Amino acid sequence: MSFPIDDLPIATGHTPVREQRDDDLKLEQVRGAVLVVEDDPSSRELLVEMLSQWGYEPLPVGSAEEAEFAVRNKRMDAAVVDVFLPGRSGALLMSRLRERFPQAVLIGVSAMSDASMARKCKGLGADLFIGKPVLPEKLAQALQSKHHSWH
Repeated sequence: MSFPIDDLPIATGHTPVREQRDDDLKLEQVRGAVLVVEDDPSSRELLVEMLSQWGYEPLPVGSAEEAEFAVRNKRMDAAVVDVFLPGRSGALLMSRLRERFPQAVLIGVSAMSDASMARKCKGLGADLFIGKPVLPEKLAQALQSKHHSWH
């Protein structure tokens, strides 16, 4: 499955740089590291595929605990976090990620996509909320946004 979103800016606000190599292969700079926290393996795989095709470096995990371990010694430019996770909640994870990565774009996702859920996510530090199933266009737009404080 292909997700043709050609000129997405890096989550950190930089424009992708394309280089021409001697062997006529084009190299594209990675747009940024995106933490993907989703407990459903097929949904996680789909998100990873989209992000990879767009030039991002996905960091896929299945729980809040794995997420905190994954970014312990790694930079993160954005995160897509399922609000309802087994074990520690995605909501709590978002508030911890906001503290640790104040400039990152945090995107909360959930199948329970109503206005109160969106407000809850934003209150915990998320920049945006997207209902499931996550549409490629909405995710692409969310990743192009910049972090802005709701407080």
